[in-house]
Amino acid sequence: MNRLLPRTYWCHADTDSTPKAPPPDDLLTTAPGQALAWVHASVRRLTPGLDRDTRRRDRTWLGDHRSAEAAIRSLRRGQGYAYELPTADGTWRWTAYPVSALPLLPTDQPPRSHA
Repeated sequence: MNRLLPRTYWCHADTDSTPKAPPPDDLLTTAPGQALAWVHASVRRLTPGLDRDTRRRDRTWLGDHRSAEAAIRSLRRGQGYAYELPTADGTWRWTAYPVSALPLLPTDQPPRSHA
């Protein structure tokens, strides 16, 4: 019997420079809303150390509910989502990708962060 693998979302953050703080742990989740919430929480964690203009641009993005809804719809359609934030120390990039979970764990256990 061929059954579809459950869709999950892999979330990852990185930067093109040496970060002052370590990037957040990756996340594997079954809900696109949780994937976007992880991106938002990770971005918020970085916000206090940003210069005023970058912080303002970041807060505008965080408060944009239409773009958040569009990101969730995009993930549900099987498309990836990315947010980039150029800072004085380098560019940060957060991504969320739909992936198929391989049935290596019992199916009654939800995916967990691989932190």
